[in-house]
Amino acid sequence: MPDSSLLSLLKGKRVPVATSCGLGSCGSDMVLVLNGAENLTPIGTTEARTLAEMEAPANARLACMARLTDGDIELEVPEDSLQV
Repeated sequence: MPDSSLLSLLKGKRVPVATSCGLGSCGSDMVLVLNGAENLTPIGTTEARTLAEMEAPANARLACMARLTDGDIELEVPEDSLQV
């Protein structure tokens, strides 16, 4: 669904993604984009700062901040990002 956050899409698929702030500063909802990064909104300042502080890989995004614009994506949700 275009213009939906990755977090809402994942929760809609019943993937238990952890989230704390929902504003891109806690980093608890990091996901790895395996394919389709071009179908996501660009990384904003807050998301970029949080990912840099986390020393996240180049293909990392925060599920609460990244929005699907069009097309398909393939994601990996690291264990640390799953709500237990």
